[in-house]
Amino acid sequence: MLKGQYEIRMIWLMVLIIAGVGMWYADFQQFSYLCGLAFVISVMHYVDDLQKPADQMAIEQGISAQLTSKVPLYISSIIALVGGVGQMHWLTALGLSAWIFFFLRWLKRLERHLLAIQRQMQQHPIAAVDTEKKHSFVQEPNVMLTTSDVTPTTTASEISLNEQLKLWLFQGNPVLKVAIAVLVVGVVLLLRFATEHWQLSLAFKLIVVAVISLAIVIFGYVMQHKNRGFALALEGLGLATLFLTLFFAYYNQVIPNLFIASGCFIAILVPTIWLSLKQQSIELALMAMLIAYVAPFTLPVRNATATEFIAYYLLINLAVVVLSTLRPWKALNQIAFLTTVFVGGSYAFYYGDELEKFVLSGLVFAHTAVFIWLSFRFSQLLAKSDLTRFQLKPIMDIALIFGAPIAGYIFLYLMYFDQNIYQASFSCAFAMVYLGLYQLSKRNQAVAMISQSYFSLMLIFMALIPPILLAEQWSVAGWAIEGAFIFIYALYRQSTISRYVGMGLLLMAGLSGGYYFTVLNVFPSNVYWVLCISYFAMVIISNSIPQFQQQLTNSTIAFQCMQMLSATVMLFILLLEQMGGQSQVMMCLLVVTVFYNLSNEWLLRCNATWSWLLPKWIGLIPVYCLALYMVIDLSHNGMMVWHHLSDRILFALSGVLLTLLWLRPLLGVKAEREWVSLGVFVSLALTSLTLVPSMPYLSAVILPLLFGAWCYKQAEHSDWPIFWQTRNTLALMLMWIISSQILSSHAFEMYFLPIVNPFDMVSLAMLMSFIWMLNLQMKAGLDKSMGAILMVLGLLWLSSYVVLRALHVYFATPYNEWQMWGNATIQLSFTLLWVSLAFITMSVATKRKLRALWVLGASILVLVTLKLVLFDLSQIGTLTRVISFFGAGFIMLMIAYIAPMPETQSNSIDQN
Repeated sequence: MLKGQYEIRMIWLMVLIIAGVGMWYADFQQFSYLCGLAFVISVMHYVDDLQKPADQMAIEQGISAQLTSKVPLYISSIIALVGGVGQMHWLTALGLSAWIFFFLRWLKRLERHLLAIQRQMQQHPIAAVDTEKKHSFVQEPNVMLTTSDVTPTTTASEISLNEQLKLWLFQGNPVLKVAIAVLVVGVVLLLRFATEHWQLSLAFKLIVVAVISLAIVIFGYVMQHKNRGFALALEGLGLATLFLTLFFAYYNQVIPNLFIASGCFIAILVPTIWLSLKQQSIELALMAMLIAYVAPFTLPVRNATATEFIAYYLLINLAVVVLSTLRPWKALNQIAFLTTVFVGGSYAFYYGDELEKFVLSGLVFAHTAVFIWLSFRFSQLLAKSDLTRFQLKPIMDIALIFGAPIAGYIFLYLMYFDQNIYQASFSCAFAMVYLGLYQLSKRNQAVAMISQSYFSLMLIFMALIPPILLAEQWSVAGWAIEGAFIFIYALYRQSTISRYVGMGLLLMAGLSGGYYFTVLNVFPSNVYWVLCISYFAMVIISNSIPQFQQQLTNSTIAFQCMQMLSATVMLFILLLEQMGGQSQVMMCLLVVTVFYNLSNEWLLRCNATWSWLLPKWIGLIPVYCLALYMVIDLSHNGMMVWHHLSDRILFALSGVLLTLLWLRPLLGVKAEREWVSLGVFVSLALTSLTLVPSMPYLSAVILPLLFGAWCYKQAEHSDWPIFWQTRNTLALMLMWIISSQILSSHAFEMYFLPIVNPFDMVSLAMLMSFIWMLNLQMKAGLDKSMGAILMVLGLLWLSSYVVLRALHVYFATPYNEWQMWGNATIQLSFTLLWVSLAFITMSVATKRKLRALWVLGASILVLVTLKLVLFDLSQIGTLTRVISFFGAGFIMLMIAYIAPMPETQSNSIDQN
């Protein structure tokens, strides 16, 4: 198992512990009990995952696999949960004690099993080595690149940012690097303490720190021939301290003005650059630059203005320009760009003032020019080093080619958001700059590829101008139409860059539309119709042609999923506005569903596959949200109250069409059966709610039961039973089994006789479906112990409620009240019912020699025995107590005589 999976499991267990303890002290004990149940089941599942590979290795070594039944563990967990919910602490303690005992016994058996495997492997070392290699390959298929895989000829220009950071942080002498980090923090704390508390002159204190720092730099430079790593660390520490000292001096007004401070800063940057270049050390440059970027946040006195902060970052980036002009250090460029955009941009956005707008605009242009030069210069240096390899590999990181100008333009666009002329002028200026760069670079064969990037950027900025010049909210329509057109044209021309340009324009259209709707509270329906149609058209057209489908990458499909989600929401809002509000919700629901079905049929004719299915499924989320909202809105006193017959018919038609959307095509059933089955059963349940509105719990499962009966009759090689092998189906079934019996307020309608009434018949049909589904799931990999426990509990739960309703009708006993646990008639009936079910189950198991089925019956007897001890012995009357014990004991005697445990173990319950 991969290390990340272990970490995720430990995090999950810690979350359960924290949530359980927190809810306990917040007086939500029931939630704490559920967390405890989830904890013990998770632990059992994790240990089971450890046992499976051990059993596989044992079989390969000729040792029989370990057989451990987890039924006692599940029963103990349920006993503890029941005791906790019922406030019977002694029962909780009993369940926990039993669970701990059986769990420790399981671990002990697993330990012995592993020792046996180890002894067998020591006796046959060759086979053991082969088995170990095999399992290590199976469990760790992904090999991570480490710095040892980097050849000595690998340069900083060929190492990605992630690899460079790993190399710098985790290789070499980690103790030394941790020590340097601790010392830097100590310097910051020392400077802050000196600023606030020391009685000496602040100027004198800072001069002392600066002199010591300079001495450390000199000492490190002298030691470079003896121990290069240690020397570079000392130099980095000294330079970092000099940067920090300068900042404390300026912001405490020891240095009176910005010009003197800038001169001192340049005086520190120059030796930093010289030392980095002379010693060929990107580590020294990274250390110094990172400290320089972080330095403003260490100040104890005041925050820098946005102009000061961005200007300061410009000085650092100029130092990066000098370094990268002479050395192709890609990681340094990337860190500079990311820090400037995210840290500098966030700071300017938070602290910026309207009065600083013009100065900040100039600084944004300056930063953009810096990174444009960095990208161009890096490509030149890389091309000179190896022209052939340069042409075969990507020439630049996309962040430096496209990210820098686009990020700069976005900042300017937001600063002049309501001034279209300025925005168009910026677009034109950027386009002219890249046109000039394209003309200069296209003649140089070494940078021919980057010249095409410049040409693409020029087209991008030219494409921004027309939508910007449109009046007010009509720019949203301009972005949408242009984006959809460019995206489809890019698919036709097979241009990756243009495809991303179209996606960017469509994203811009969506964000602008959201701004007008949420912030300005403006809803121009014509504009939103254009945006909605553009989103739908882009997805449908791109999936209609096989040549287009082949170009849809994972990121493109993910973007289209978000488009379908947004377009569906807009379509609902627009239809509601067009049709007259809430009274036409059902018609809007049907229209949207019909549109999806028509689109689905068309795209299936065009052989669309996953590139259409995922956006379709995501786009259906608002449809189901609206349908569920309508169900809740129409529910009154436990009934569905339809205002008009037409609404009921429209809702049923929508549910049928939604079911067809999930069933066509069926190729998604095997690969994504969890979500397909969830969509099918939710759609069937929504449709089925229209059949018997007075009994919604009964009505909701009629069509799913008919669908289950139809799947049961299909051949085994068909795909239809797969719907019932999913965890979602199991969860939905359990929700109905529990909630219907407790919450249904119309379970006694048309009650004629026990079982001969609608609710009992549907409940028993659900029980049969539940048992059949669990058999399928155990064949598909569900833990057999958990499947057996669920079968027993489902059988007892539903059959007990059938008896409980009969007793309520004929003997007026409590129903769904706590008093029923002290009612003698109910407890006697439960005892006789459960022990009879155990007798029938164990008799059938003995005749058919089904050992696992016999164990199920025995589990029911265990529960009967617990009930006799916990309830019948102390909480019911004398006569009924006697009858309970005599009846249970007599039937147990019959079981012992007629249905002993089968001797063979060849068959199991899933073969029944």
